[in-house]
Amino acid sequence: MKRIYSEKDFKGYTCMSRVLSDLKLDIKDYWWLICDIEAYPIKKQYQDLIGDNYYLLLSTSELVNMLKDDDFQWVWAVFSAIPSTYEKEDILKFNLPYLEYFDEGQYNPYVDEPRIQHPYAELEIYAADSSYMFLISDDEELVDRFKKCYPRYIEK
Repeated sequence: MKRIYSEKDFKGYTCMSRVLSDLKLDIKDYWWLICDIEAYPIKKQYQDLIGDNYYLLLSTSELVNMLKDDDFQWVWAVFSAIPSTYEKEDILKFNLPYLEYFDEGQYNPYVDEPRIQHPYAELEIYAADSSYMFLISDDEELVDRFKKCYPRYIEK
C-alpha cells in the first residue's frame, strides 16, 4: 500500500474535478463515500447537501456532475472509491473514514502505515487543509499516473 502526497504542483488544491480527471477516475464505476467534510460550495443546493450530511455517498456520475456544476474547494474530506457492486446499505455498516479528527491510539492517516480505511474501498483520496492531497492505493498504475500528473510528489 502506498501513500503519496502532492502539495506544490498547482494552485487551487482540492478542487476534485481536476483530480478525478487527472487520475482518470471520473470514468470509473464507483460509489464515492465522502466523509469528514469541510467544503465551501458556491451553489446553495450543494451547501445544503453538505451542510445537512455527515457524509455523502454518490455514484461517479453524480459526483462528476456535481463538480461540473460547482467545482468548489474541499478543505477537508476523505474520498473512498468503492466498487459499485456493493449496496449502499452494506457500505454504511462500517465506521466512516476520517482525516481530521481522531483520538490517540486510533489510526493516524498521516503517519501510520498507509491503509485504506473503508474495507470495501479500492483507494482513498484525502483533501487535507485545502493545501495538499494524498492518495492511498496499492494500484501501481494509479500511483504512476499520480506521479506523472503531480511531478513534485512526496511518497511516504
